[in-house]
Amino acid sequence: MNRKGHPVLRSLALGFVLLGPALLLRAQDQSLLIQPLTPYGTALLDYKSGKYDDARKAIDEAEKARPGNLPTEILKARILTEQHDFAQGEQLLRHLLTPDGPLEVQLALGDLLLRKRSFDRAAKYYSLALQEKPNDPDITLKLVYARIGASDLPEAAKYASQLKPLDPDHPSYYFAKAALAQATGKTQEAEDDIQTARTIYGVTVTNRYLKTHLEVFASSEKGPASDMTPPPLNKNPAANTERH
Repeated sequence: MNRKGHPVLRSLALGFVLLGPALLLRAQDQSLLIQPLTPYGTALLDYKSGKYDDARKAIDEAEKARPGNLPTEILKARILTEQHDFAQGEQLLRHLLTPDGPLEVQLALGDLLLRKRSFDRAAKYYSLALQEKPNDPDITLKLVYARIGASDLPEAAKYASQLKPLDPDHPSYYFAKAALAQATGKTQEAEDDIQTARTIYGVTVTNRYLKTHLEVFASSEKGPASDMTPPPLNKNPAANTERH
């Protein structure tokens, strides 16, 4: 899938907690004092800007400065995911995973597996995260995506029914509806749902969600059919699952 021109990847609103960049602007003697960015802060800004090669260089420096730091390691795994280095990213996250989480690691691992199209395995980690953070609309939406990818539409519909329209912060309800509509061949309905999300939440917020929506469902052979709607899912369920 050609990702050039796509919006910047959603800013990890799935409960993923990263430390903010050490960028401080304050007035002092009628002037602005700018504190230099740390390597971690630089990596985070480059990651959110879609400059993944630059982000990788900066996060490697941050890792040298603070080896074993959890936010640094999680951000590195997310950068590796964007670079499609799924094997190294998964190895890193599994090293950080404990029987009880942490939540941020479960979410990052779920996101990596979703992008890898290992839908059943992604659903496993999203389910664990949802137990820790019940009713979270972003995690629930990812579970909808994972179950659709695994060709389990009834389970996907069950999770979609837990989402509420007009949530003040999350267009998850409309994206879940769009994904289910697209999975059942209702292309126009899917486009209408995403257009409704644009009207309610604005272009910036909607595009962040649309980025993930397209990356999950777009065919590897060609790009999306329009700027709003992914093409149909792979019809071969065996291609969408991966055994443990």
